[in-house]
Amino acid sequence: MEQEKLDEALERLKMLLGINESEQDSLLSFLIEDTVDMILGYCRIEVLPRQLESLIPMIAADMYRAKGYGQIGAPEVVKSISEGERSVSYAETNPNGNFLSSYYDRLRPFIRRKGRVPSDVRQSI
Repeated sequence: MEQEKLDEALERLKMLLGINESEQDSLLSFLIEDTVDMILGYCRIEVLPRQLESLIPMIAADMYRAKGYGQIGAPEVVKSISEGERSVSYAETNPNGNFLSSYYDRLRPFIRRKGRVPSDVRQSI
């Protein structure tokens, strides 16, 4: 991905996260590059299609929020709430979650089917 596109993705990512300063630009740039690598690997392609460029900041924002970058501990998510005598339970997010899973429908048309590995081929039993 060319530098101009990376800068544009960085600005969009900062907009999605509500970040105005530039102190986290290095971290956010890393997340963008990692997201691009994940998409290229998942789709088995070498060049990112123009139609997927807008997806990069959205996935990177999901990763930023879910993994709690900039925080000491993993972010906690409310697991349950009880009204009687007030009780709140927290669950940790899965830091190894698959961030592409909610974007599969958008990625599916760009998956290159040639050169599939044997584990991708379904066997009839």
